[in-house]
Amino acid sequence: MSQPRPTAVDHAVGVLKLVGLHIDHPTVINQKLVRDASTEAIERLQQQVAPAAHHLALLYARLVERTPPGYLPYVTLTQDPQRPYGAVITDANDNVVARQLGKSVDSLVELIAAQLPRKGRGETHG
Repeated sequence: MSQPRPTAVDHAVGVLKLVGLHIDHPTVINQKLVRDASTEAIERLQQQVAPAAHHLALLYARLVERTPPGYLPYVTLTQDPQRPYGAVITDANDNVVARQLGKSVDSLVELIAAQLPRKGRGETHG
């Protein structure tokens, strides 16, 4: 039974370990080997991790910061190139209290935040 191919993250971790070995033993671990392995790891990570995944995680985190306690955000990508991000906020009873599409993470967070009650949000001004 053959070993599964390492994931891009496994590859990147291996390269980081290789960098440490190169620093400790520069005459044993060739600089070109480290550079080539690093370039390959970067390429694999860029192919595996779509920018949209990062943006969705960022959108979710920012909405969690801005929603009152007990409210829950849901995020998605849309098919609309002008408004590629979507969000729905539910209250503690699973009722939809806000929904919106946005052009960017920041704009969508602001659009959603404007639809939510002010009490309990992480705001410093009233």
